[in-house]
Amino acid sequence: MVKALRLSGELQTRLLIFLITAVVLACYLPTLNNGFVWDDNANFIQNINYRGLSLSHLYWMFTTFNDANYHPLTWLSLGFDFVLWGMNPAGYHLTNILLHVVNTIFFYFLIMAFLGRTAAFQSAGLIAAQVGAVFGTLFFAVHPLRVETVSWISTRGDLLCGGFYILTIIAYLRMNDKKAADGRGKWFLLSLFFFMGSLLSRAWGITMPFVLLILDIYPLRRFDFGNGSIVSCKRLLAEKTPYILLAFGAGVLAFWAKRGSMLMMTEHGIIDRFLQATYGLCFYVFKTMAPIRLSPFYLFGKDFNFLAPIYFLSAVSVFGITLCLIVMRHRWPWILTGWACYAVVVSPLLGFVQSGPQIAADRYTYIACMPYGILAGAGVYRLWIEWQGKKLFAAMTVIWVALLVLSVMSFRQTRIWYDNRTFLDHVLKLDPGNYIASYDRGLLREKQGDLVGALADYTNVIRLDPEHAKAYNNRGVIRDRQGDRAGALADFKTAIRLAPFSPEAYANLGMIRLSQNDIQRAVQDFSKALEVASVKWPHREQVEQQLNYLHRRLDPP
Repeated sequence: MVKALRLSGELQTRLLIFLITAVVLACYLPTLNNGFVWDDNANFIQNINYRGLSLSHLYWMFTTFNDANYHPLTWLSLGFDFVLWGMNPAGYHLTNILLHVVNTIFFYFLIMAFLGRTAAFQSAGLIAAQVGAVFGTLFFAVHPLRVETVSWISTRGDLLCGGFYILTIIAYLRMNDKKAADGRGKWFLLSLFFFMGSLLSRAWGITMPFVLLILDIYPLRRFDFGNGSIVSCKRLLAEKTPYILLAFGAGVLAFWAKRGSMLMMTEHGIIDRFLQATYGLCFYVFKTMAPIRLSPFYLFGKDFNFLAPIYFLSAVSVFGITLCLIVMRHRWPWILTGWACYAVVVSPLLGFVQSGPQIAADRYTYIACMPYGILAGAGVYRLWIEWQGKKLFAAMTVIWVALLVLSVMSFRQTRIWYDNRTFLDHVLKLDPGNYIASYDRGLLREKQGDLVGALADYTNVIRLDPEHAKAYNNRGVIRDRQGDRAGALADFKTAIRLAPFSPEAYANLGMIRLSQNDIQRAVQDFSKALEVASVKWPHREQVEQQLNYLHRRLDPP
């Protein structure tokens, strides 16, 4: 009888995993029609170093800081993609989808591991836990905030890191399972192994030691606060030493990789950073509850005002939520644990050390908001236990309809990543003041031959950011092609004033001078372009030839 029940439970698990897989695939399969978008151009189209699995390719993968990250396992997975698919983006997207499916299955078992530790598990039965785990898993997997991570090939590292992150915690829970006491050492080593995998996929894993300490408090209850055992605390902290050392090493590598893209405290003070951090904490919670107006690019604007009421409101909200959960910790320990884990995991991405022009990003929720999936699953688990009859049926109906709505929203969100034009149009539709997106769309329009549209975009960039030298230079090129020599001349001069070491602006100014038959000034401009240009400047040879021709005109043999 026991064996039959066990087999029945195994069959239920397989069927539920099949259901979860089918739902996730249906939600994200449209991404197979998408191409390389945004940073994919620099990471894959212009980058030949990852294309293969030879010793030279592997050496590059394990030594490069390309893309301001050290993530060799991510590059290794992309190298496999190239071997399998070449430069067909559908293959890369398929790998992303499959990784997300695998992570989703891991997440189901993670929720089951947590629910299995509850006091009600033995009396509630397996079905209650499975219903809660399925809901929590799908809430995580099909939420629109996941679309960016799954649909954008450049976020491959988050998918790999997320999978290893989940496995690390599962192994850690098994390590502290009294039923598996004989295999404690094995599970400890497995946990460390998975942790190293997360660190080699993305530096996000550096938060793991703190998450494990939180779990030691609850639900593992390994800290004996009642007896105040110092020996017990020291033992638990000593146990975390390998995790801390690995995290510290990964943190150093991450800092070194991002040092060129970081906006340090000199521009924004500690109070500004703190208010930005509390804003981020509230932002992701709000977007989880109301995933509307999701953008791939929430710009950290140049005119960003941290004195705006929303940032003080965010700080008050964070303090209020934290204080309330601490006061109610005996009644709501799960929620306090989830909030603490969320804050710890997302902390490196909240702006204390700003990297990149974004104030927030949907992809930052992939691991950080996993606690909300677990809490959602635990909530449904409690409802299943405590509610009966029509009340439970009505609640379950609302819950599954909500999941359906989230799935449809994600399905539609995947289309935003179809190509660069669709992507940029969506960003600018939500935020017309995003000068970076406007500039990128101008480049795209210019490349596609839409000079009128490109001119409008560059003009919009200059309106939003009057010190954008490249926008002046590019607008000058278009004005010159349209016959507006005076406008082009003014733009090139402004570009040089704003960026005195721009060889493109000097070369373009030289061409205007040459068209006006001002050969002496043209020679000066071309000479200056070569003086400030790097050795690898792609137009160096062309400008050198032009300069030699002008010298022969000025000093014929």
